[in-house]
Amino acid sequence: MKKLLLGLSVSLLMLEATTITLTSEQEKDWQIKTQTPKISNSLALGEFMAEVTTPPQHLHTISLPFEAQVKKLYVANYDHIKKGQLLAEVTGRDWIEIQQRFIADAIELKHHGHIAERKNRLCKEGIIPKKECTSANAEHQADKIKVSASKALLRGYGASNKMINDLFSKLKISQTIQVRSDISGTLLHLNVRSGKSTNPSDALFVIQKKGALWLEVEMLVQKAMRLNQNEKVNLTFNSETFESRVLLHAPTINPENQTQKVRFSLPNSAKFLSGMRSPATITQMQQTLKVAKKSLINIEGKSMVFLKTTKGYEALEVEVLGEEDSHYFLKDMPQLRNPIATSSVLILKTMMEGEDE
Repeated sequence: MKKLLLGLSVSLLMLEATTITLTSEQEKDWQIKTQTPKISNSLALGEFMAEVTTPPQHLHTISLPFEAQVKKLYVANYDHIKKGQLLAEVTGRDWIEIQQRFIADAIELKHHGHIAERKNRLCKEGIIPKKECTSANAEHQADKIKVSASKALLRGYGASNKMINDLFSKLKISQTIQVRSDISGTLLHLNVRSGKSTNPSDALFVIQKKGALWLEVEMLVQKAMRLNQNEKVNLTFNSETFESRVLLHAPTINPENQTQKVRFSLPNSAKFLSGMRSPATITQMQQTLKVAKKSLINIEGKSMVFLKTTKGYEALEVEVLGEEDSHYFLKDMPQLRNPIATSSVLILKTMMEGEDE
């Protein structure tokens, strides 16, 4: 146990800041160059595969609550639909029956309305007792409730207020009912044809409303964890660069490749289509220090740089946050505002290890 602790202590001492003192002639002979890390206001997390998706709130489904047969169809896939536009005309046994029930309720309401009106007039004149008026008014009120319920059922079947009013006044059944869109958008899916029957559970029309889409990105877990909810980032996708926001981290991780799905917002002006796939570059808006990759060296499994001070060169452990072609992005540290070695780093490492020995 003592030997193990002694070994750990020696390893820790090797990683402590050991000053390597060199003359200017030695620096020149070994071609040791230095450079002060540059401040960067962005951090490139990397490039990941992404896909454009449609938010479910932008998808509107139109269906019928009864089994119907399509008499006429007025639209086709991918048509631009306006609110109130006629999509189809359909018919069905349930549609006929609900109209018949409404007409029966309407006739009862009109009949009992006339009776209540006549009895109320006789009650005022004292010809009949008031209890008969009370009974007639109660029956008339019950009929109003039944008609109101029938109207609600007709609306649920897709009948417009004009159609209901015409049915109430003319008492004439309509063999077909018009199916109209209650939103504007693009018809994505048309699941019906003329002359074919539909089931109540069928989604006859799926319309996509105008609105911003999402970009879902498969990211390595280590990278995804650096992103916070609602954080603003810059995205480059399909040769376009724009500002985005982190909307959601998936609650699960793909065990095969250790990736996590992260959802980003897309601007309304973005000209992307749902289902489009392409690599996306994600850049965080945070201050980091940018250094050349050749400045870093691995010592005992840790990323180190050689910091130039008034005394010489000292090894300093750094945290790598990201990278691009020839540079690393490091976590900002006060010590890194001084010059670091950008060449002959291996020589400095050898000298440091020689001094430790």
